[in-house]
Amino acid sequence: MHPGVVFSRKAGFPQSGSACGAATRASTAESPICRAARIWVVEDNPGDVYLLEKALKHEGLAYELTCFEDGSQAIRALSRKDYAIPDLILVDLKLPRLDGFEVLRSIHSQPALVGVPVGVLTSSDAESDRHRVILQGVDGYILKPEDLDEFLELVGKAIKQMLSGR
Repeated sequence: MHPGVVFSRKAGFPQSGSACGAATRASTAESPICRAARIWVVEDNPGDVYLLEKALKHEGLAYELTCFEDGSQAIRALSRKDYAIPDLILVDLKLPRLDGFEVLRSIHSQPALVGVPVGVLTSSDAESDRHRVILQGVDGYILKPEDLDEFLELVGKAIKQMLSGR
């Protein structure tokens, strides 16, 4: 299968071919959105976080990125209940400590997060993984492209589409 967006429940995407701790970073990109989009990313690979930021800038999105480098960090943050509700949550499936499936279960158990789009940004092309996330009600499954230009284009557009419903 080619990298790119495999499915998106809300946006109807076509099929196509630093791990920064709990840090928050904001962009200065121009955007038609009134305020910066609050995006939570659960990703252990700092290179993928960097590319994600490049993709957001490539699409001209203003954003506030909060990163968790493993599943247990994300779940601890959710249990505090004193967080600003994000506009989008992106989760990698292959994480240290607690995997992305556990994080997705925790996200979907939070009443405050009902209606927040949740996407999976992963290198896993396994049919079983796609099936499991569909059953968990994920809004989008983005297969990480290996090519830089493809990553910027596909991932940026997919995120922009998921945010357009907020």
